[in-house]
Amino acid sequence: MITKSMIRYVLSALAISFCQAQEEPKISLQFLGFPKHINPQAVELAISKGRTIEVQTPGNELSPAYTVPMLETIVVGKTVMNEKNEPVFEVYGQAKSLGTQKQIILLMRKGKENRDGFVVVPINGDLGDFGGGSYLFINACNVNVAGVIGDSKFALRPGQRNLLKPKPNFEDEICQVTLSYEREKTWKTFKDTRWSANKSYRTLVFFYQNPDSGRLSVAPVVDILPYESKGDD
Repeated sequence: MITKSMIRYVLSALAISFCQAQEEPKISLQFLGFPKHINPQAVELAISKGRTIEVQTPGNELSPAYTVPMLETIVVGKTVMNEKNEPVFEVYGQAKSLGTQKQIILLMRKGKENRDGFVVVPINGDLGDFGGGSYLFINACNVNVAGVIGDSKFALRPGQRNLLKPKPNFEDEICQVTLSYEREKTWKTFKDTRWSANKSYRTLVFFYQNPDSGRLSVAPVVDILPYESKGDD
């Protein structure tokens, strides 16, 4: 015989289970793939044993944000069929998760194709006051880098980042940009150009090295901000 106390017990257990499921910690991941492809192919992200989701790997903008369970390791790859015609997950690259709730996952391709593998570099995605006209410089290579943008200067050791909101040198919100790297205690300029400090977008700038050649590259990634109506005057 089912009593009222038994029903209350079952309902309480269900409520507790529901709350625990609702409180399961989540993280948000966005992806970038370098060197850039004209038509970048998606890869799979392992989110639990035997479970993956497909994630985009653009090189010119941040991918959509993917909300997934808290991961100890970021593992990307592709599900393929083995000789027994069974699905197996082929790992392209992995790295320890930072544990932060928002992360940008930099995927540096080791060859021309995704299947050649990736060097996976997780970056803290909590960008704080990263607003329009700002530049976030991130050193994802193993040499010191430095530069001048508009009226601002920065210097970064490997793994460091710096958020700047430079004052433009020229009309139309244009900044003069000079970038350098240090090798054998000597600084060498490798890029001299001009970038915009337009208030309608913000820019992430990644310094990275080709895993095969070791050549230093820089990748500005523009993040367009949502339009904010000022209303009628």
